[in-house]
Amino acid sequence: MTELRAAFHGRSPLVADPTAEGDPPPPGARRSLGAAVRSGVTAVFPRDPLLRNGHLLAISSLVSAALGSIFWLLATHWYDDAVVGVSYSALSMTLLLASIGQLNLSDFLVRFVPSAGHHTRRLILLCYAVSAVVSALVAMAFLLLVPAVAPGLGFLLTPVTAACFVAATAGYAVFVMQDGALTAVRRPGWVVGENVIFACVKIGLLGMGAALALFSGILLSWVGALAVSLVVANFVLLRRAVPEHVRVSKEAERPDRALRYAAADYFGSLFRMAAYTVPPLMVLNNLGADQSAYFSLAWIVGYTLYLVARNLGSSLVVEAVRSPERLVEHTLRMLRHTGLLLGAGIVFVAALAPQILQFFGPEYAEHGSTLLRLLALSALPNILVSMAIDVWRARRRLRWAVGVQIVMCVMVLGLTKVLLPTLGITGAGVAWLVTMCLLAAPLLIWRSRWLTTGSQEVPVNTETEKAADTSTAAETGAGAGPGTATGTDTGPGSRPVPTLTVVVCAYTLDRWDDVRAAIGSLRAQRSPVTETVLVVDHCRELYERSRTAFPGVRVLENSERQGLSGARNTGVAAARCEVVAFLDDDAAADPDWSARLLARYADRAVVGVGGLVRPWWVTRRPVWFPREFDWVVGCSYRGLPEQPAPVRNFIGANMSFRLSEVIAAGGFRNDLGRVGKRPLGCEETELCLRIAARSPDAVLLHEPAAAVRHRVPAARTTWAYFVARCYAEGLSKAHVARLGSTRTALSSERAYVRSTVPRAFVRALTSGRPGGLRTASALVGGVGVTVAGYVVGRVRRPAPASGADRSAAGAPAAAPAAGRAGGAGGGLS
Repeated sequence: MTELRAAFHGRSPLVADPTAEGDPPPPGARRSLGAAVRSGVTAVFPRDPLLRNGHLLAISSLVSAALGSIFWLLATHWYDDAVVGVSYSALSMTLLLASIGQLNLSDFLVRFVPSAGHHTRRLILLCYAVSAVVSALVAMAFLLLVPAVAPGLGFLLTPVTAACFVAATAGYAVFVMQDGALTAVRRPGWVVGENVIFACVKIGLLGMGAALALFSGILLSWVGALAVSLVVANFVLLRRAVPEHVRVSKEAERPDRALRYAAADYFGSLFRMAAYTVPPLMVLNNLGADQSAYFSLAWIVGYTLYLVARNLGSSLVVEAVRSPERLVEHTLRMLRHTGLLLGAGIVFVAALAPQILQFFGPEYAEHGSTLLRLLALSALPNILVSMAIDVWRARRRLRWAVGVQIVMCVMVLGLTKVLLPTLGITGAGVAWLVTMCLLAAPLLIWRSRWLTTGSQEVPVNTETEKAADTSTAAETGAGAGPGTATGTDTGPGSRPVPTLTVVVCAYTLDRWDDVRAAIGSLRAQRSPVTETVLVVDHCRELYERSRTAFPGVRVLENSERQGLSGARNTGVAAARCEVVAFLDDDAAADPDWSARLLARYADRAVVGVGGLVRPWWVTRRPVWFPREFDWVVGCSYRGLPEQPAPVRNFIGANMSFRLSEVIAAGGFRNDLGRVGKRPLGCEETELCLRIAARSPDAVLLHEPAAAVRHRVPAARTTWAYFVARCYAEGLSKAHVARLGSTRTALSSERAYVRSTVPRAFVRALTSGRPGGLRTASALVGGVGVTVAGYVVGRVRRPAPASGADRSAAGAPAAAPAAGRAGGAGGGLS
């Protein structure tokens, strides 16, 4: 749902593109104006996307507000106060109706255009048509109700003015969605450009209307400016931006329950929008047109402070989508940054309120100064309220976000209704200040509850939801700290929630940012992790740095031979909880990951739970790379169950077990994993086979809702890596088959080759998508190279295993393992 944009002055971009800098032009080449502006922005603004985007959004709001202020300044000089008051109220209603009619499709475009590919143009035009038609119908319905609900807007009922009002409402709905579309195709600079065009044309038409002494000149100037900016911006969008977006489109996952999320977000935003737009109508109907003009100009200036906070929060949401594991860190930074930035602005506006309003006329300073001061002061607690709503939106905990917006709307409108007759327009300022303080106070007192906890509303089934809710209710017990050996009983008749140790294995400082993201994602879990163990695999510098950088995390050195298996066994030996989970150092867990894993352990038959591993392509997915081979980069592949189901083995980046089962099985073998320069693996597969062999009735459950994001660097998107990884997978499977039953060890592979790969091959040849032939070749080549590796591994005489190697298969202690930590592992499940 789009926000009220600088009280009709234009709209700021929803996202600033941190990747829009581009490469420097060759010497002597002429740069476009856009390239020059982007280069200047890159030089001036910080490279940190959180603050950089926030700065751009805030500056865009201020520029839009400044241009809008010029428009209204000229309007107050060229038109009577009564005309300004009713025109402002009419445009206020235009924005409210457009916000209702556009059905939150702007946010829908932001979410789905990045993954729409060649459907982008059709999707945008369809959303335009739907929002324009609905907005026009809503505007016409309002005109029918004007005599009853807003008699002060009776001038809208003349044929020409009514037509302009309906056109302005429909046009503004499309205008708002342009922001979402331009942002989604990474052209935020053009959002600023369309705002400038809109403001300049609007001011020019305003002068023409004044010269012709048109009563509806203000409204007509808006309609004309909308038409011009729509034509220009959509020419750029549909003729340039969309084709370029289709050409370089990256893979993007469709979020679960997208329509449900959009509907809830839209519903809550309606109340927020009503709180912003209804008070001008209340002032008009209760105090008259002159007082409405004084209120409107003070609100324009005061709302700019609200808009700056809202846009800085938009930057927070953008970064939360990209790095959900760092949401708490980013929120705290943004709260501090926004507090300092807006604190100075609030002091400035409160101190100079009369001088600011004096620009519009002495009567505006006389009647509106107190109101402006109150609105400025209310912007300080609004920082906390706005950030809390953005945190809930980022975590998809929309019940709280919607609830706060409903309370805000009810309190603002209710207090304004009560205070207007006695305090005049100052009563509206008191209403805003009281409302924001009352909302901010509990958020400040119980900040840990909304800041450090949150959930994605993605139900799995009733029993899982109850168990997940149980784990949330047991936060005190689950967070009891290291040493907790038993679960927490959440009430009579309920099953205890297991405690959880998460082991992260790291081996190089080259992945420092990835390690920070992994640890941050664990700290942001809705169901707090009991203890986090970071095992450093024979890298002293990384060990020393981690000890100081991660307070509250147990940082250990690998006590066994170098390698991922040895590091994991070190973590198992140090674990003190009932369940031990493993997260790769280049993976980040979703906020509800731990809750989803632990919920499944309510079934005593479940001895292990693994989850979905989504690829996070640092560059982009190669057009030829088949999804059925995402196991090559250590991620979940097409062919895995899409609903909770038993599997043979897990993917190593995201798996968990009952600690007793891992210890009883002997831990990870050290004769599996990376050997030399070959990216060997399958140590997870072999451990799962041993656990299953010990207890035939035990269940290893794949839970797609327990998801992590796995970083895929550019080096893993080449043909050379693809071939090497497939060959190594064949070698590893041969070793696993040699250790146990070939039938059991290759059961998933046989089903994969018989069913998944042939369907993918046919799909690649018949879909008509670019790269289809290369995808089919990759499928055939990948299977062939993997089979070749398996054959070589079976006929090659294995090296005799050491005593330590052999002990892993049956000894109660965890065995050492060869190889390097952090390899892409897991293979087929």
